[in-house]
Amino acid sequence: MENPLPVLMKKNNDVIAEKAGQMLLEKLPVDQKLVQRTVKLLEPKNLKRIAIAAVGGSVLISIVSSIGHDRVYRAAVSHEMKKQLEPLRKKLDDLEAQNVALWQQNEELKAKLDKLSNQ
Repeated sequence: MENPLPVLMKKNNDVIAEKAGQMLLEKLPVDQKLVQRTVKLLEPKNLKRIAIAAVGGSVLISIVSSIGHDRVYRAAVSHEMKKQLEPLRKKLDDLEAQNVALWQQNEELKAKLDKLSNQ
């Protein structure tokens, strides 16, 4: 046989809580305009508007969140690519410097060749 005491205590606690809530509501001043606005807000046509606004807000938040994640991902990838491309940039700079030096040597050799051919 089960002990009925926990069930009785739960029922008593529920009754006490309900009575306390009723007493609080009786003591609190009621703003009739607020009650009317709340009732109007809970009409089905207004609930549809609220639902649409809530869904729109959640969609907007998810879009902003995904954009933020995308920017963080892009920044991380960009940083990693810069690190990987740094040695190639150095090689390219060296090749450009060699290219300029070879062009200068080419111009000097052309000038010498012109001098020799004019003599």
